[in-house]
Amino acid sequence: MKKETKSIFACSECGYQSVRWLGRCPDCGGWNTFIEEVPRSRNETTTSPVSSPERVTEIKTEASLRTQTGINEFDRVLGGGIVSGSLVLLTGEPGVGKSTLLLSIAGLLADKGKKVLYISAEESKSQVKMRAERTGAISEDLYILSTTDMPSIKQGIDTLRPDFVMVDSIQTVFDPSLPSIPGSVSQVRENTNFFLMTAKEGICSVFLVGHITKEGMIAGPKVLEHIVDVVLNFEGEIKSNLRILRATKNRFGSTMEIGVFSMEESGLVEIPEASAIFLPDSQKTLPGAVIFPSQEGSRTILVEVQCLATPTYYGVPKRSVTGLDYNRTSMITAVVEKKLKFNLGTYDVYFNTGGGLKVFEPAADLAVALSCISSLKDKAPVERCVVIGEIALTGEIRPVGQINQRVKEAGRLGYNKAIVPEGNLKDIKGTSIHIYPARWLKEAVQTLLPI
Repeated sequence: MKKETKSIFACSECGYQSVRWLGRCPDCGGWNTFIEEVPRSRNETTTSPVSSPERVTEIKTEASLRTQTGINEFDRVLGGGIVSGSLVLLTGEPGVGKSTLLLSIAGLLADKGKKVLYISAEESKSQVKMRAERTGAISEDLYILSTTDMPSIKQGIDTLRPDFVMVDSIQTVFDPSLPSIPGSVSQVRENTNFFLMTAKEGICSVFLVGHITKEGMIAGPKVLEHIVDVVLNFEGEIKSNLRILRATKNRFGSTMEIGVFSMEESGLVEIPEASAIFLPDSQKTLPGAVIFPSQEGSRTILVEVQCLATPTYYGVPKRSVTGLDYNRTSMITAVVEKKLKFNLGTYDVYFNTGGGLKVFEPAADLAVALSCISSLKDKAPVERCVVIGEIALTGEIRPVGQINQRVKEAGRLGYNKAIVPEGNLKDIKGTSIHIYPARWLKEAVQTLLPI
């Protein structure tokens, strides 16, 4: 008598498995995330060639060959170009421009004589061609395959033997040999593993588009992020033209670089000179607005840190933070209350960063504090001044990294004053900006908001 195959239940968020359905995942805490799956039997699993251990001194290494896409902002985030045999995951909000970016890259690579296979599992061939015509991604070496069927995809790769494969998206690809629905844990995991093996065997480099959940996390099992070599996140407000590409994982380069784009009618346009794009059009300083030189990898971007403090009419004052670390902002406001004797308990306080750029580095602490004090006093800061510094709980201003590059970029954009930590004074060289060193928060306030 044939033994029945027992099903298991797997969490669609983290991949946790259980023999029965659970309302709440004990691993990640997600509600209603368990999906029933039938595991593969041993006869159905594929066997891989046996590998033997080798001495590390006997292993031959090859220099990682990188291919330039022609989009400098994209190559910068990857670390200098696409590494041969890499597996890249591109995620972002619906409508932010993931497919447009990927198709533009496919067109540019095809123009260089590279054979590119673009697999569209969400759109028809005619829809993809319409976008290609609009973005100028028409090339003889660009091949379109519109299917969700995994066997057809495998056959297409074996027949074409492309240099690059683009899959849009991994959650909609379906393998009928797996007893589960598209987008389930086993489907995403097994299909991604196939593309990983394809890339590591040196057949091609693979790009996967991944959906994200309403909480902003990558949809599918968490193991998906561990399988791929690079995780790219495409950010931007749908109603704004500005788009930012950043790497949250990169085995071949830094995760600190960002790429800045503008969504135009003809597609994405890169913005190489992004240092001043987040600054206000008016040069006049206003209460509650302080300029901070943010360091994104090797690039310095000046951003306006904004604060609005208004009397509260409820028992509990409201705190709203956009583009900054909420916990760190709460800490800074507590330091302002304690060390400078401000009573923020009777004020609603709102923090924001201009242009939608997200700033999470501690070097922005001083800009956050001074913008809050400027709004409380309803007094504009001194003109053409940038503010840099990390604030300790004691009210001391601590040194920050890459201070010389921040100050030089501010001077290049026309700023002539800078409030910096006293400990960084020895690191600043070759600048015409007037430097105001400060060791304590009170000293910085007296400099930026003179009586």
